[in-house]
Amino acid sequence: MITRAISSVAGFLSPLIGWRGLLLILGLALAWQALRGMPWGEAWGRLTGIGPGGLLILLGLNMAMLPLMTVRWWQLLQALGAPVGLCTVCAYRFAGNAVSYLTPGPHFGGEPLLVYLLHRRQGIPLPPAAASVALDRILELWASIVVLSFSLIMLTVTGSGPFAGRWALPLAVTLAAAVAALVAALCMGKRPLSRFFPWFMRLCGMAHCAPTGFAGRLLEALMQGETLTESLLRRHRRPFLLANLYSLGHWLGVFVEFWLMAALLGHSLSFLQLITVVIAARLAFLTPLPAGLGVLESALPWVTAALSLGSVLGLSLCLLIRVRDILFSLAGLGLTMKYLTCPGKASTVAKNAG
Repeated sequence: MITRAISSVAGFLSPLIGWRGLLLILGLALAWQALRGMPWGEAWGRLTGIGPGGLLILLGLNMAMLPLMTVRWWQLLQALGAPVGLCTVCAYRFAGNAVSYLTPGPHFGGEPLLVYLLHRRQGIPLPPAAASVALDRILELWASIVVLSFSLIMLTVTGSGPFAGRWALPLAVTLAAAVAALVAALCMGKRPLSRFFPWFMRLCGMAHCAPTGFAGRLLEALMQGETLTESLLRRHRRPFLLANLYSLGHWLGVFVEFWLMAALLGHSLSFLQLITVVIAARLAFLTPLPAGLGVLESALPWVTAALSLGSVLGLSLCLLIRVRDILFSLAGLGLTMKYLTCPGKASTVAKNAG
């Protein structure tokens, strides 16, 4: 059973391997172009100057942010009648983030794994499992676009930083309107995600897949999940509002983390400088390249140089982020392999359902 499940997940993701390979090559080329000739010695000196105490503070902050970014998903599972322990959900999210980090874009990659873990290890039916993951990603994307939009508007109004251009305000309004339209469509009973799914299958070269296969079952679960999502948005508004507040709390943690990293590297960022640096980093991770490879390496040194902080600070921030993400991804992949190779016991949800 476990082997068949692994084969199903691998079969679903296998068409993405070709795309991921091409994007990985493009990202490596961009990173090489951006980083050649950079003052590596000075940047490495700043990193080694942080000290064990500063590294422990950063590690503790990141570990504290894990439940903060997961409690939204945990809250949605509670509202959908599929309660799972917060520690278990945090472990699943940690494993899923590792897969997402190594696949194109930050909003797809680990999601099938999360649905699989909820269904197989917790005994949660596919519709609420898929609905919780899909809605969690929608709310995460919504919060990201809202925060980035307000940040771009603020920089445009103050006229500070490299993002204070005429393009920033229309882009911010367009992105916010697009996600608002998606949430409104779900509230009105539309099916935007399931309608997008066949197009996505054709894009990935999976249009030939049988409707009774894994992709067909996932589409059926997605359609049922959209129905549950509509019910959640209409009947459980309090959990929906709490989930958005948790998203804003996670974003506050992101700003604190970037300010702390810059301070440990010898620069105390002003509020507007902090906003500019965070926008550059988050936009890099929103690109379709795996882990924003090449874009992050290009953006951060350019932004810090434009802010008269020197490109070394941007390079140092980039190296610190990459080291952190690689370590966390390796740990998450180890956890993923454990989940996929070791059979788990169904939770009391499945037992009670039976």
